[in-house]
Amino acid sequence: MRILIIHNLASGPSSDEIFAFARALSIGGDEICMRFIGDGMEPEDAVADVRTFDRVVISGGDGTVSNVLDSLRDTHVPALIFPSGTANLFFNNIGNAPEAAALAKACREGRTAQVDMGELFWTDEAGEVRRHGFIIIAGSGFDAAIMQKAAPSKNEIGEIAYVLAALGTPEPDVARFTIEHDGVVDELDGISCMVANTALIQNDINLFPECRMDDGLIDIAVIEPAATVQLLPTLLAGVFDPAGRGLGRPQFKMFQAKEAKITCTPSLGMQFDGELIENNSGCFGARVLPKYLDVIIDDFSPLGR
Repeated sequence: MRILIIHNLASGPSSDEIFAFARALSIGGDEICMRFIGDGMEPEDAVADVRTFDRVVISGGDGTVSNVLDSLRDTHVPALIFPSGTANLFFNNIGNAPEAAALAKACREGRTAQVDMGELFWTDEAGEVRRHGFIIIAGSGFDAAIMQKAAPSKNEIGEIAYVLAALGTPEPDVARFTIEHDGVVDELDGISCMVANTALIQNDINLFPECRMDDGLIDIAVIEPAATVQLLPTLLAGVFDPAGRGLGRPQFKMFQAKEAKITCTPSLGMQFDGELIENNSGCFGARVLPKYLDVIIDDFSPLGR
């Protein structure tokens, strides 16, 4: 079996575990190629010959996984996500057992589920239209502010960096969001507009209760204008009702669509999968790419049920 492992050495606290995984995976006759992305190797370079491999393993945080999967989109090479980052939200949404030996077993067995990917469009400062795939959440507003403030410290202190960033933004800016989704237009005031491909965030809270990564839809949510402390009802709803089936998500206005165009006035910055975007136009588009990825799953994953 030929296996390509793509690893980001600058990932979070579990970065070295990929080497234990490679040992657990290896048997006689295998060819395992490890490529380290970063300075000198971009994701698109690392996957240029990916179709010559039987499996590809992506090791890093959500930003790394997003960048590599965007380069892999629609190749349908079975991809195993290895959690080496800070939050590992995409891995948590897949739901595989996290131990290196268990992931090695799943990789060798190669059972897959076809899942969607989101695609984001925006105009940069030079007026050029840019695009990027996203696997978790893209958005404008409060979420982008949190990502920006957490970026310098997330590798050192982990997920607490996001909590401190939220607490450090007591009065989030309010904008007018115009959302054109599948031929319908809604206008709402809010502190954030998020577009999701997956729903599970930290502490197994399902932020978008109706969202699945294999439903052929993107989920859109606008958070009503509020100070950070006023979001307590939504936080408590997530704690006491993680699945969102009973309490829902107070202060969220939600839509589902195949495609959307969102205008934010004034512009509040943007992010996708934790990666910040320089965008002064305040306008972005998003759409679903149905079943563009083949992710490797095990018996614990809800995607196999």
